[in-house]
Amino acid sequence: MARRPRRDGPDTWHHAMNRALTRRTLFENDEDCRFFLSLVAREARNGRIELHAFSLMLTHFHLLVRSVTGELSAAMRRIQTRYARRFNRTRKRDGSLFRGRFLSRPIDDLAYRRNVVTYIHDNAISAGVVARAHDHRWSSAHHLARTDRPHWLTTDWIDEECALRGQGATGAAAVEQAFPSRVDEDFRRWIEIQLSKRLPEELEEVSLQYAGSRKVVSWTIRKAELADGTRPWQKVASPGLVARAIETAKAKVGPLLGRFAQHAKDAWANLGAGLLRMLAGCAHYEIGLRVGRHASTISRDLRDHARLLESDPDYEALHSRLALTVLEAVR
Repeated sequence: MARRPRRDGPDTWHHAMNRALTRRTLFENDEDCRFFLSLVAREARNGRIELHAFSLMLTHFHLLVRSVTGELSAAMRRIQTRYARRFNRTRKRDGSLFRGRFLSRPIDDLAYRRNVVTYIHDNAISAGVVARAHDHRWSSAHHLARTDRPHWLTTDWIDEECALRGQGATGAAAVEQAFPSRVDEDFRRWIEIQLSKRLPEELEEVSLQYAGSRKVVSWTIRKAELADGTRPWQKVASPGLVARAIETAKAKVGPLLGRFAQHAKDAWANLGAGLLRMLAGCAHYEIGLRVGRHASTISRDLRDHARLLESDPDYEALHSRLALTVLEAVR
């Protein structure tokens, strides 16, 4: 089967990642890290990519890059090929080094881009290598905490974010406040799923189907426009964050009864299914696990959710408040 072409183009942001074959060591010493970054710097110097955040770990790497000319695949192929050639030559080994071609996910909205920076900087913390992100020498967090930054690391956008959302007497404090650490397994799993999965081309169609009334659609688009570039219908939150917001609201509001012919039926299952589908992009089986229902019933729950949004103003208002709470939590 032919490989699906990557979605790339001039001025496209990407989260790129790869790991060594069979999870073997990829960066064995400081010289390996320096050489890999020199290859990234060469592509940046030639104007093909901009590197905005990175983390080099023992077995893998993560990069937040902007594809300047739409040549990300060619740039990454050169980086990986040249690195593997040197690695093999200096170890007198032969064969593949990387697991395969790199993974990448285009980043279309600001909230997701911010989450990727947090995820990349948290890698060393999650692995137990350091206690604070800027202590990891082979990461952008380390350089962003300093004034003598390397020329190959583009910092304009992150500096703007720090000025807008960060405070603190030091660069490290500003970065930590602008991109607060979220060493949370659910958050990590969500980012990794987004990185590895295929992008659904029917994203807007699916989201519109489960958003409900035109009023709710207009509300979501308006909030997206106010979010400094957040794109409507983009998956912006982890399932865990959405589920926690639902549980908090459920404890305050109480059961949502009286909205069906079966008066004992609680509409929270429908509301939870709709929010998890729209904000976290969960599949039916994932929604079932979160709301405690069998996956086979989720299609019906989502249909009921759309009907309630259309016919029940109180339900629609609660849905809107919860969606806004989640959107604000990830900014």
